[in-house]
Amino acid sequence: MVDAWMSEIAALDAMYLQQEEEYNKKKLAAKNKKEQPEDPKLPVRYITFNTTVAKLAERLGNTEGKHAFSFTPEADTVAQKWRSSMCDFSVMLRQSYDGSKYDREARSAEAVNVHIKHLLWNVTMCGTPDALYRVVTNYTDGFQSRIALAQTPDNTYAPLEDKPYVLTDKQAERIRQVAHLLPLMYGEVVLPKLEARGRDWLEKIRLEAMKNDDRVKARERFRTCVTAQRMVCCLMLCRVCEQLIQKHGQSGAETQLKLHPNLWKELLLKAQTPAMLDTYDVIADSLIDNALYFFRDRIENAFRSREYAARNERKRYGRNDTIYERLDLEFGFDMAMQHSISMNGADVSRNKVHQMLKNWKNQGLIVPIAPNRYRKVSH
Repeated sequence: MVDAWMSEIAALDAMYLQQEEEYNKKKLAAKNKKEQPEDPKLPVRYITFNTTVAKLAERLGNTEGKHAFSFTPEADTVAQKWRSSMCDFSVMLRQSYDGSKYDREARSAEAVNVHIKHLLWNVTMCGTPDALYRVVTNYTDGFQSRIALAQTPDNTYAPLEDKPYVLTDKQAERIRQVAHLLPLMYGEVVLPKLEARGRDWLEKIRLEAMKNDDRVKARERFRTCVTAQRMVCCLMLCRVCEQLIQKHGQSGAETQLKLHPNLWKELLLKAQTPAMLDTYDVIADSLIDNALYFFRDRIENAFRSREYAARNERKRYGRNDTIYERLDLEFGFDMAMQHSISMNGADVSRNKVHQMLKNWKNQGLIVPIAPNRYRKVSH
């Protein structure tokens, strides 16, 4: 399915990457010349994780307002490649969740400066639970609530008879056609039935959480509701495309969408069928179940440690004091870096965070427990 969806983009990316390779050769050949070839800033949309954060930001800034995609079969690729930059990864994914503005200012004129009006980036990762925990290191900053988790079946005792589902050529072509039409539908629309279903689900989970005094579940339900609504809305948009293709063919459907800009909104309202709304419940239940399965203990510990910090008798007034309050009882350098960026902006340097930790150590607020790992001291 991914191959079918990405085939059109992959073909363009291959052409762009070839142009980029030619540019790199020209740049290397002109290394000592006064005049340098102009950077083509090509809109590559399928972005590899095996790169630097600066290069990733540059790629995302060149997509010409279109969605970028990244995929890795091993989540550890992210955890290992960007071990010291996980806070940047977290911020970028959180901003892409809402398509919000993203800015990256470099200290030197030669480095990458990025200003993106709407960051549009979809990321898919596969991996073990351990790899997941290495990617998600902070459970109170909103990153965890902006990812959708799915589990593969446990095949511990299953017989060796893998029979993966394979798309037919017709199905793959239909996915490509739908993907081609989706960018033609843009704007805002109110979906009252989907909104009502989300509110009903929220109330159901609220009552379940109250019966067991399950505060973690009560917290998780809000973001899960929104994420499930977004996913169902995407399914309904795909259904609208499919209906138009069935009735008019791909080229005819494209013509209809261009001639009647509000046609997709009318069809989307009709796509709020009972079956599609039932799909919402299935997706929302799956999302919250997986989030609690993987993260419940870590969320509980994170909030418990923050409450511990709030009970600390030391009075704090500055920004660094606020960062201290937000940190877990035991924390790493990356978490301190992430909260520093959250409080002071993306231009926070690693040296500045190291100095902050050194000051806390000298003040008796923290003690080292391992390389780049610290524990708060109670006063």
